[in-house]
Amino acid sequence: MRPSYGVVDADGHIVESESKLMDYLEGPYAEIKRFHSFLPGPDGIVGGGTIAGKDYFDSSLGGKLGAHGGPGFPSPQEWLDNADTGNLEYIFLFPTTLLGYSRIQDPDYLIAITRAYNNYVAEEWLKVNPRFKSVALMPFMDIEESIKEMRRCVTELGFSGVFLAAVGFGLLGEKRTHDFYAEAERLGTFVAVHGGHATREQRYTKFIQRHTIGFPVSAMQQMMHMTYEGVYEKFPNLKVGYLEAGATWVPYMLNRMDEEWEKRGWFEAVECKKKPSDYICGGNVFIHAEPGEQLLPEVIRVMGQNRLFYASDWPHWDNEFPESIDHIMDRTDLTEQDKMDILRNNALEMYGIS
Repeated sequence: MRPSYGVVDADGHIVESESKLMDYLEGPYAEIKRFHSFLPGPDGIVGGGTIAGKDYFDSSLGGKLGAHGGPGFPSPQEWLDNADTGNLEYIFLFPTTLLGYSRIQDPDYLIAITRAYNNYVAEEWLKVNPRFKSVALMPFMDIEESIKEMRRCVTELGFSGVFLAAVGFGLLGEKRTHDFYAEAERLGTFVAVHGGHATREQRYTKFIQRHTIGFPVSAMQQMMHMTYEGVYEKFPNLKVGYLEAGATWVPYMLNRMDEEWEKRGWFEAVECKKKPSDYICGGNVFIHAEPGEQLLPEVIRVMGQNRLFYASDWPHWDNEFPESIDHIMDRTDLTEQDKMDILRNNALEMYGIS
């Protein structure tokens, strides 16, 4: 069953290609004819370079999983055609290969890549159709440059939020980051913390092992650190979302943080003035809900009705779009209001779309 209202996809993906981004590089980098090889080449293939290295996995299992096409897939029109199958009203775009951009070690190159990507998305996606919205990449190794880029993307290019990788930029509650959050709060800009492989140092031998554990662990780490280090205390109007880790870990994590805070918070988390759960359930923290999570009603009971949101993850290998919408609509343990909040209302509130 499909809803009668338009669905909001809070996390869809484009597949940014080397040939496209090359056109948007600025300064001396514009003269270089190759990127780090974690970007797809003209044939659409990724892997085997200084970023992906020897631990690169073919997550699609030879093209058996996920949506696939030729070089440049999906184009904006292909995305819109796909969106129509699920009655998507808005699609909030995230990168694909640049989800791992935090692994770039050269700070100047990182700034150049983020600007190139943001300019590319603004020109070739946001201007194509108003259904496309996007978050902007931030060169978070450099907080001052990140603040400048956030201002540019939000006030000049029309972005709806900013994307921070949950892995690669350290712990996101560090004091050095607080000026960034202050400016995001001032601008009313949503901060999307997108999960990643937080357990890369472990010698997992299969992709299934790393992918199962890494994303939720990365979300737990960042939520815990941002809360204890006072991000939510200092910036009470800042809106933050944790993406691609599901939602049912949240009640456990809230219980865990509250218990630790009651014993040691007065000494080791002095910037966290209230119980951690008070911040996370206070109205400005949003969580990505997977359609098949059995305990979603319990998460709603703990966090409140207006905190969970839907994401297609299309065209990634593990997406189930548009059937994922049906999975939510067919549930008998969610009210019709719950379903509408997850599929539409909460994402609009999160991204500040009236």
